[in-house]
Amino acid sequence: MRGVLIRAAIGAGIIIVGFAIAVVVLNQTVYTPVSFVRGYVAALARHDPAAALEMAGPVPTSSSRDELLGSRIMSDIESYTVEETGEHDGVHTVVVEYRADGRNGRTTFSVSRAGGVLGIFPTWQFAESPLAQIELTVQHARDFTANGVLLVAPAAGVQTTYLAFTPGVIAFGHESELLEAATQTVVLSSPRTDRIVTVDAEANAAFLDLVDSKVRDYLDDCASQPRLFPAGCPFGQQLTDRYVGDPAWTITAYPAISLAPTSEEGVWTVPATGGVAHLDVQVESIADGSIAPLSTDVPFTIGFVVTFIGAADVAVTPQLG
Repeated sequence: MRGVLIRAAIGAGIIIVGFAIAVVVLNQTVYTPVSFVRGYVAALARHDPAAALEMAGPVPTSSSRDELLGSRIMSDIESYTVEETGEHDGVHTVVVEYRADGRNGRTTFSVSRAGGVLGIFPTWQFAESPLAQIELTVQHARDFTANGVLLVAPAAGVQTTYLAFTPGVIAFGHESELLEAATQTVVLSSPRTDRIVTVDAEANAAFLDLVDSKVRDYLDDCASQPRLFPAGCPFGQQLTDRYVGDPAWTITAYPAISLAPTSEEGVWTVPATGGVAHLDVQVESIADGSIAPLSTDVPFTIGFVVTFIGAADVAVTPQLG
Protein backbone atom coordinates (compact mmCIF):
# COMPACT_ATOMS: atom_id res chain seq x y z
CA MET A 1 0.00 0.00 0.00
CA ARG A 2 2.82 2.31 0.92
CA GLY A 3 4.47 1.67 -2.45
CA VAL A 4 1.30 2.62 -4.23
CA LEU A 5 1.13 5.91 -2.35
CA ILE A 6 4.77 6.65 -3.14
CA ARG A 7 4.24 5.96 -6.83
CA ALA A 8 1.12 8.13 -6.80
CA ALA A 9 3.01 10.96 -5.12
CA ILE A 10 5.80 10.67 -7.64
CA GLY A 11 3.31 10.68 -10.50
CA ALA A 12 1.53 13.71 -9.09
CA GLY A 13 4.86 15.46 -8.68
CA ILE A 14 5.76 14.73 -12.27
CA ILE A 15 2.42 16.12 -13.42
CA ILE A 16 2.88 19.26 -11.34
CA VAL A 17 6.40 19.76 -12.58
CA GLY A 18 5.31 19.11 -16.15
CA PHE A 19 2.45 21.57 -15.78
CA ALA A 20 4.78 24.17 -14.31
CA ILE A 21 7.21 23.66 -17.18
CA ALA A 22 4.35 23.92 -19.67
CA VAL A 23 3.18 27.15 -18.05
CA VAL A 24 6.68 28.60 -18.26
CA VAL A 25 7.08 27.52 -21.89
CA LEU A 26 3.69 28.88 -22.90
CA ASN A 27 4.33 32.14 -21.09
CA GLN A 28 7.65 32.49 -22.93
CA THR A 29 6.35 31.52 -26.37
CA VAL A 30 2.58 31.78 -26.82
CA TYR A 31 1.42 34.30 -24.23
CA THR A 32 3.98 36.99 -25.01
CA PRO A 33 3.88 40.51 -26.47
CA VAL A 34 5.78 39.18 -29.50
CA SER A 35 3.27 36.40 -30.08
CA PHE A 36 0.40 38.89 -29.72
CA VAL A 37 1.85 41.26 -32.33
CA ARG A 38 2.75 38.34 -34.59
CA GLY A 39 -0.90 37.28 -34.54
CA TYR A 40 -1.99 40.78 -35.50
CA VAL A 41 0.46 40.99 -38.42
CA ALA A 42 -0.52 37.48 -39.52
CA ALA A 43 -4.15 38.67 -39.72
CA LEU A 44 -3.02 41.55 -41.93
CA ALA A 45 -0.97 39.21 -44.12
CA ARG A 46 -3.96 36.92 -44.74
CA HIS A 47 -6.26 39.93 -45.37
CA ASP A 48 -8.48 39.23 -42.37
CA PRO A 49 -9.69 42.67 -41.21
CA ALA A 50 -12.13 41.27 -38.64
CA ALA A 51 -9.37 39.44 -36.76
CA ALA A 52 -6.98 42.38 -37.03
CA LEU A 53 -9.59 44.84 -35.74
CA GLU A 54 -10.45 42.59 -32.81
CA MET A 55 -6.80 42.62 -31.77
CA ALA A 56 -6.37 46.33 -32.53
CA GLY A 57 -8.84 47.31 -29.83
CA PRO A 58 -10.91 50.53 -29.67
CA VAL A 59 -10.66 52.87 -32.66
CA PRO A 60 -8.85 56.18 -32.02
CA THR A 61 -11.95 58.28 -32.80
CA SER A 62 -15.57 57.38 -33.37
CA SER A 63 -15.92 59.97 -36.15
CA SER A 64 -13.36 58.25 -38.39
CA ARG A 65 -14.48 56.30 -41.45
CA ASP A 66 -13.54 52.65 -41.90
CA GLU A 67 -13.66 52.15 -45.68
CA LEU A 68 -9.85 51.79 -45.86
CA LEU A 69 -9.99 48.80 -43.49
CA GLY A 70 -11.49 46.49 -46.13
CA SER A 71 -9.74 43.29 -47.14
CA ARG A 72 -9.30 44.39 -50.77
CA ILE A 73 -7.36 47.47 -49.67
CA MET A 74 -5.07 45.68 -47.21
CA SER A 75 -1.45 45.46 -48.35
CA ASP A 76 0.21 42.27 -49.50
CA ILE A 77 2.67 41.58 -46.68
CA GLU A 78 5.18 39.23 -48.26
CA SER A 79 7.38 38.54 -45.22
CA TYR A 80 7.90 39.82 -41.68
CA THR A 81 9.84 39.31 -38.46
CA VAL A 82 8.74 40.30 -34.95
CA GLU A 83 10.93 40.92 -31.90
CA GLU A 84 10.71 42.66 -28.55
CA THR A 85 13.32 45.36 -28.06
CA GLY A 86 12.54 46.65 -24.56
CA GLU A 87 10.13 47.17 -21.67
CA HIS A 88 9.45 50.15 -19.43
CA ASP A 89 6.83 50.43 -16.70
CA GLY A 90 4.98 47.42 -18.05
CA VAL A 91 4.88 48.67 -21.65
CA HIS A 92 6.73 46.41 -24.08
CA THR A 93 8.23 47.70 -27.31
CA VAL A 94 7.75 45.26 -30.19
CA VAL A 95 9.32 45.88 -33.59
CA VAL A 96 8.04 44.43 -36.87
CA GLU A 97 10.27 44.44 -39.93
CA TYR A 98 8.40 43.55 -43.09
CA ARG A 99 8.14 43.69 -46.83
CA ALA A 100 4.77 44.90 -48.13
CA ASP A 101 3.79 45.64 -51.73
CA GLY A 102 7.45 45.47 -52.71
CA ARG A 103 8.58 47.95 -50.03
CA ASN A 104 10.66 47.24 -46.94
CA GLY A 105 9.46 48.79 -43.70
CA ARG A 106 9.78 48.84 -39.93
CA THR A 107 6.96 49.48 -37.47
CA THR A 108 7.19 49.83 -33.69
CA PHE A 109 4.25 48.91 -31.45
CA SER A 110 3.65 49.45 -27.73
CA VAL A 111 2.03 46.47 -25.95
CA SER A 112 0.80 46.21 -22.36
CA ARG A 113 -0.76 43.55 -20.12
CA ALA A 114 -4.53 43.19 -20.60
CA GLY A 115 -5.37 40.44 -18.13
CA GLY A 116 -4.84 36.72 -17.82
CA VAL A 117 -6.23 33.28 -18.55
CA LEU A 118 -6.77 31.11 -15.45
CA GLY A 119 -4.67 33.62 -13.57
CA ILE A 120 -1.44 32.18 -14.98
CA PHE A 121 -1.37 32.99 -18.70
CA PRO A 122 -1.07 36.74 -19.44
CA THR A 123 -3.05 38.35 -22.24
CA TRP A 124 -1.89 41.45 -24.11
CA GLN A 125 -3.23 44.51 -25.82
CA PHE A 126 -1.90 47.44 -27.81
CA ALA A 127 -1.04 50.28 -25.45
CA GLU A 128 -1.52 52.61 -28.44
CA SER A 129 -3.87 51.79 -31.29
CA PRO A 130 -2.13 50.29 -34.35
CA LEU A 131 -4.65 52.06 -36.59
CA ALA A 132 -3.32 55.07 -38.47
CA GLN A 133 -5.44 58.12 -39.21
CA ILE A 134 -5.40 59.59 -42.71
CA GLU A 135 -6.83 63.05 -43.34
CA LEU A 136 -8.09 62.73 -46.91
CA THR A 137 -9.50 65.46 -49.15
CA VAL A 138 -10.82 64.78 -52.64
CA GLN A 139 -10.74 67.95 -54.72
CA HIS A 140 -13.14 68.55 -57.64
CA ALA A 141 -14.70 65.08 -57.40
CA ARG A 142 -16.33 62.75 -54.90
CA ASP A 143 -14.86 59.38 -55.79
CA PHE A 144 -11.30 58.17 -55.40
CA THR A 145 -9.36 54.91 -55.51
CA ALA A 146 -7.41 53.27 -52.71
CA ASN A 147 -5.19 50.42 -53.92
CA GLY A 148 -7.42 50.24 -56.96
CA VAL A 149 -10.69 50.03 -55.00
CA LEU A 150 -13.26 52.71 -55.92
CA LEU A 151 -14.59 54.65 -52.91
CA VAL A 152 -16.77 57.75 -52.52
CA ALA A 153 -15.93 60.57 -50.12
CA PRO A 154 -18.74 62.18 -48.08
CA ALA A 155 -18.22 65.48 -49.91
CA ALA A 156 -15.86 67.06 -52.39
CA GLY A 157 -13.25 69.42 -50.99
CA VAL A 158 -13.90 68.44 -47.35
CA GLN A 159 -11.19 66.83 -45.22
CA THR A 160 -12.33 63.47 -43.82
CA THR A 161 -10.56 61.20 -41.34
CA TYR A 162 -10.09 57.58 -42.42
CA LEU A 163 -8.63 54.72 -40.40
CA ALA A 164 -6.03 52.39 -41.91
CA PHE A 165 -4.00 49.41 -40.72
CA THR A 166 -0.32 49.68 -39.93
CA PRO A 167 1.91 48.41 -41.28
CA GLY A 168 0.65 48.90 -44.80
CA VAL A 169 0.88 50.75 -48.10
CA ILE A 170 -2.04 52.55 -49.79
CA ALA A 171 -1.96 54.18 -53.22
CA PHE A 172 -4.57 56.94 -53.62
CA GLY A 173 -5.74 58.38 -56.92
CA HIS A 174 -8.66 59.20 -59.17
CA GLU A 175 -9.45 58.04 -62.67
CA SER A 176 -12.73 58.57 -64.47
CA GLU A 177 -13.76 59.25 -68.03
CA LEU A 178 -13.08 62.97 -67.84
CA LEU A 179 -10.91 63.46 -64.74
CA GLU A 180 -7.65 62.08 -63.38
CA ALA A 181 -5.37 62.59 -60.38
CA ALA A 182 -1.74 61.65 -59.92
CA THR A 183 -1.26 58.59 -57.72
CA GLN A 184 -0.05 59.27 -54.17
CA THR A 185 1.44 56.31 -52.31
CA VAL A 186 1.28 56.45 -48.51
CA VAL A 187 3.51 54.11 -46.50
CA LEU A 188 1.87 53.44 -43.13
CA SER A 189 4.89 52.57 -41.03
CA SER A 190 3.73 54.24 -37.81
CA PRO A 191 0.26 54.66 -36.32
CA ARG A 192 1.41 57.79 -34.54
CA THR A 193 2.18 59.86 -37.63
CA ASP A 194 -0.61 62.07 -38.97
CA ARG A 195 -0.99 61.86 -42.72
CA ILE A 196 -2.63 64.48 -44.92
CA VAL A 197 -3.53 63.33 -48.43
CA THR A 198 -5.17 65.40 -51.17
CA VAL A 199 -6.52 63.68 -54.25
CA ASP A 200 -6.66 66.53 -56.78
CA ALA A 201 -8.82 65.52 -59.73
CA GLU A 202 -7.89 67.45 -62.86
CA ALA A 203 -9.23 67.58 -66.38
CA ASN A 204 -7.82 64.88 -68.61
CA ALA A 205 -7.30 64.99 -72.38
CA ALA A 206 -10.77 63.54 -73.04
CA PHE A 207 -12.37 66.33 -70.99
CA LEU A 208 -10.45 69.01 -72.89
CA ASP A 209 -11.33 67.43 -76.25
CA LEU A 210 -15.02 67.20 -75.30
CA VAL A 211 -15.23 70.85 -74.25
CA ASP A 212 -13.22 71.98 -77.27
CA SER A 213 -15.64 70.13 -79.56
CA LYS A 214 -18.70 71.70 -77.90
CA VAL A 215 -17.15 75.18 -78.06
CA ARG A 216 -16.39 74.73 -81.76
CA ASP A 217 -19.95 73.54 -82.41
CA TYR A 218 -21.32 76.59 -80.62
CA LEU A 219 -19.13 79.00 -82.60
CA ASP A 220 -19.91 77.23 -85.88
CA ASP A 221 -23.62 77.68 -85.13
CA CYS A 222 -22.95 81.37 -84.53
CA ALA A 223 -21.12 81.61 -87.85
CA SER A 224 -24.04 79.99 -89.65
CA GLN A 225 -26.34 82.91 -88.83
CA PRO A 226 -26.61 85.28 -91.84
CA ARG A 227 -26.61 88.50 -89.84
CA LEU A 228 -24.11 91.14 -88.76
CA PHE A 229 -24.70 90.34 -85.08
CA PRO A 230 -25.41 86.62 -84.66
CA ALA A 231 -27.79 86.09 -81.72
CA GLY A 232 -26.24 84.79 -78.50
CA CYS A 233 -22.74 85.02 -79.92
CA PRO A 234 -19.55 86.82 -78.95
CA PHE A 235 -18.86 88.57 -82.26
CA GLY A 236 -20.54 91.01 -84.64
CA GLN A 237 -19.69 93.90 -86.95
CA GLN A 238 -21.06 97.45 -86.99
CA LEU A 239 -21.36 99.09 -90.46
CA THR A 240 -21.93 102.74 -91.34
CA ASP A 241 -23.09 101.75 -94.85
CA ARG A 242 -25.86 99.40 -95.89
CA TYR A 243 -25.10 95.78 -96.72
CA VAL A 244 -26.45 93.86 -99.68
CA GLY A 245 -27.28 90.16 -99.45
CA ASP A 246 -26.49 87.98 -96.48
CA PRO A 247 -23.37 88.41 -94.36
CA ALA A 248 -21.22 85.27 -94.29
CA TRP A 249 -19.21 84.34 -91.18
CA THR A 250 -16.44 81.84 -90.71
CA ILE A 251 -14.30 81.07 -87.66
CA THR A 252 -10.67 81.46 -88.60
CA ALA A 253 -9.20 81.00 -85.10
CA TYR A 254 -10.98 79.02 -82.41
CA PRO A 255 -10.23 79.83 -78.75
CA ALA A 256 -7.50 77.76 -77.10
CA ILE A 257 -9.34 75.73 -74.45
CA SER A 258 -8.18 75.34 -70.86
CA LEU A 259 -10.24 74.22 -67.87
CA ALA A 260 -10.24 75.47 -64.30
CA PRO A 261 -12.23 73.96 -61.42
CA THR A 262 -14.59 76.03 -59.29
CA SER A 263 -15.56 75.69 -55.64
CA GLU A 264 -18.85 74.12 -56.74
CA GLU A 265 -18.79 70.36 -57.25
CA GLY A 266 -19.18 69.35 -60.90
CA VAL A 267 -18.72 72.89 -62.26
CA TRP A 268 -15.66 74.01 -64.19
CA THR A 269 -14.84 77.09 -66.24
CA VAL A 270 -13.11 77.93 -69.48
CA PRO A 271 -11.34 81.22 -68.66
CA ALA A 272 -12.02 84.04 -71.10
CA THR A 273 -9.89 83.53 -74.17
CA GLY A 274 -9.66 85.00 -77.62
CA GLY A 275 -10.67 83.84 -81.08
CA VAL A 276 -11.17 85.35 -84.53
CA ALA A 277 -14.24 85.34 -86.76
CA HIS A 278 -14.13 86.46 -90.40
CA LEU A 279 -16.89 88.41 -92.13
CA ASP A 280 -17.59 88.59 -95.87
CA VAL A 281 -20.40 90.89 -97.00
CA GLN A 282 -21.32 93.20 -99.88
CA VAL A 283 -21.57 96.84 -98.76
CA GLU A 284 -23.48 99.60 -100.57
CA SER A 285 -22.04 103.06 -100.14
CA ILE A 286 -24.52 105.60 -98.82
CA ALA A 287 -22.58 108.36 -100.57
CA ASP A 288 -22.64 107.12 -104.16
CA GLY A 289 -24.54 103.80 -104.15
CA SER A 290 -21.52 101.80 -105.25
CA ILE A 291 -21.25 98.20 -104.02
CA ALA A 292 -18.00 96.73 -102.82
CA PRO A 293 -17.05 93.58 -100.96
CA LEU A 294 -16.01 93.80 -97.30
CA SER A 295 -13.77 91.09 -95.99
CA THR A 296 -12.54 91.57 -92.43
CA ASP A 297 -11.37 89.69 -89.35
CA VAL A 298 -13.33 90.29 -86.14
CA PRO A 299 -11.49 89.35 -82.93
CA PHE A 300 -13.61 88.28 -79.97
CA THR A 301 -13.16 87.08 -76.40
CA ILE A 302 -15.36 84.60 -74.57
CA GLY A 303 -15.43 82.27 -71.56
CA PHE A 304 -17.63 79.31 -70.67
CA VAL A 305 -19.12 77.55 -67.67
CA VAL A 306 -18.87 73.77 -67.92
CA THR A 307 -21.30 71.68 -65.88
CA PHE A 308 -21.28 67.91 -65.55
CA ILE A 309 -24.58 66.33 -66.64
CA GLY A 310 -23.28 62.77 -66.38
CA ALA A 311 -20.10 60.85 -65.80
CA ALA A 312 -19.03 61.35 -69.41
CA ASP A 313 -20.91 64.43 -70.61
CA VAL A 314 -21.02 68.13 -69.83
CA ALA A 315 -23.06 71.19 -70.70
CA VAL A 316 -21.07 74.19 -71.99
CA THR A 317 -22.64 77.60 -71.40
CA PRO A 318 -21.09 80.72 -72.99
CA GLN A 319 -20.45 83.73 -70.78
CA LEU A 320 -21.26 86.73 -72.96
CA GLY A 321 -20.36 90.29 -72.05
